[in-house]
Amino acid sequence: MFIVAGPPGAGKSSFFGLRKFSDRVFNADDRAAELNGGSYQGISGSIRRAVNREFEIFVRERIAFGVSFALETTLRSTVTFEQARIARSLGFWVSMTYVGLENFDLHFERVKQRALFGGHAASEPSLRRIHESSLRNLSAALDTSISGIDLIRVFNNSVLGEQSRVVLEVESGRVVMMGDEFRGWLQTALGWSDSEVLAIQVSLRSGS
Repeated sequence: MFIVAGPPGAGKSSFFGLRKFSDRVFNADDRAAELNGGSYQGISGSIRRAVNREFEIFVRERIAFGVSFALETTLRSTVTFEQARIARSLGFWVSMTYVGLENFDLHFERVKQRALFGGHAASEPSLRRIHESSLRNLSAALDTSISGIDLIRVFNNSVLGEQSRVVLEVESGRVVMMGDEFRGWLQTALGWSDSEVLAIQVSLRSGS
């Protein structure tokens, strides 16, 4: 089970397309646009609800069939954790690629630019709520017992024109890699103190 996650505007679809992970994929925005005559704008609530039902069925059936699949989510809610725990209990290996930017303003600006080219958009208050929920749930995702996720890689995609950089890698709830850029937006989002970060860095350098 491959999960690509992150707040709107992070670059999930652009840089981490689901087909890089599996042939069986579900992108709710793409499906909603398909049902909306090909447009990502002005999508009705009824279409969103229909897509959410399709999404749930897609995940449930892939888990039941025991086949690999990939999905994209903003991680605004914990439903992905519920699905991942079920998948993991049935023998799936679950990974998450989380993509973020250094601050909310960057996310907001990129969503506005996307809308200018016909992409999906949302109001600033709505985007801010999703952004805050996504980062809050990222913190919970690092605990395998809560999220059901075996491996998480967090990428910083803040600099346009440059390759996204891995900032943090957590396997089975244990930090196995921490990049120099961790001290910043990601440390703030996770609420880790400087002493906690230093202890992890020392542990990684010593190999313990």
